[in-house]
Amino acid sequence: MNLKTVSHKGVSFVYSTRLGQLELHYLRSNFEFSHLHLDDHINRTELPKIESTKKYVLIVFGVPSISNNGEVVKQAHGEVGKNGVDTLMKTLSHIPIPKFTSNTKRERISTLYIDIFIGKDYVVVLSDGVISQINHIFEICQRTIRAREEFLGQGSGFLAYKIIDALLDGYIPTVNAISGMIDRIDREMEKKQSPGTLEDISVTRRNIVVLHTMIKTIIPIFRKLRDGVYQELNGNLSSYWANALNHSESFLERLEDDRELIEGISESNEFILRSRTNQIVMVLTIFSGIILPLTLIASIYGMNIDLPLQHDPIAFSVIMAIMLALGLSMVLLFKKKGWF
Repeated sequence: MNLKTVSHKGVSFVYSTRLGQLELHYLRSNFEFSHLHLDDHINRTELPKIESTKKYVLIVFGVPSISNNGEVVKQAHGEVGKNGVDTLMKTLSHIPIPKFTSNTKRERISTLYIDIFIGKDYVVVLSDGVISQINHIFEICQRTIRAREEFLGQGSGFLAYKIIDALLDGYIPTVNAISGMIDRIDREMEKKQSPGTLEDISVTRRNIVVLHTMIKTIIPIFRKLRDGVYQELNGNLSSYWANALNHSESFLERLEDDRELIEGISESNEFILRSRTNQIVMVLTIFSGIILPLTLIASIYGMNIDLPLQHDPIAFSVIMAIMLALGLSMVLLFKKKGWF
């Protein structure tokens, strides 16, 4: 069965990355979860929210992930090292944030939803993919009493906060990656505009909107928790939820700044493209303006009728001199007007 459990002082931490029929039956039988809540998780018809029932509080939380050919890229650092208890003690107070593959250029950010069921004596976390921060917390709780005391010893509400706080930290590399992409696009435009600049701008704008929407929908959750709307998750946790709210609001502010930057870069890119097109049209127009009178003269003297100087031996030289003088005068005129 794909359900892992660790317990300490009457508080259980249950974690699953994939639900099947066996897991569903176990959850419904042992925790009496609502069929609607479980069906929403299975059918992936969820949005970030917080709901309270008589026996538990449900928090649906969205985290960013990188999609590759429709599949979620598993986040790195999901396991604890095998260097014994010393390594665990060093990593206990620090939850590693996910590190996506270095080749994230033009990759699209998607949302991975996590259901956190918080009861009086349990926290059940359900996700559709591997989340490195949750894996880390669960594994160190399995391995050491000290970790179980730190995460589970203060009750289910505190454990839920520690999990959500670690998930919030997972936004940091994604927000930094977006800022780095904007900086790279800006530097490339200063040097030379590449054919892929427009695609980079488009994907970055799309990722900012997705992440902005993701964070914007979780802020009301933290605001309710900070204000004590759900008493079972407050008590001495109000200051913790206020801290989570401050972090999410700071992420939102950074994304709004990044959105303004990428919009400015997009406008600059469009201006450069228009200027380049105008220069091309200008050059072609100048060439057309110079060649037009020369073509007219050549067409006139190509007709089968008698024209002045048509039979004169020096007619060809005179006509060529006239055409050359006319062309040079037009070039000087365009130059004087500053058209090129």
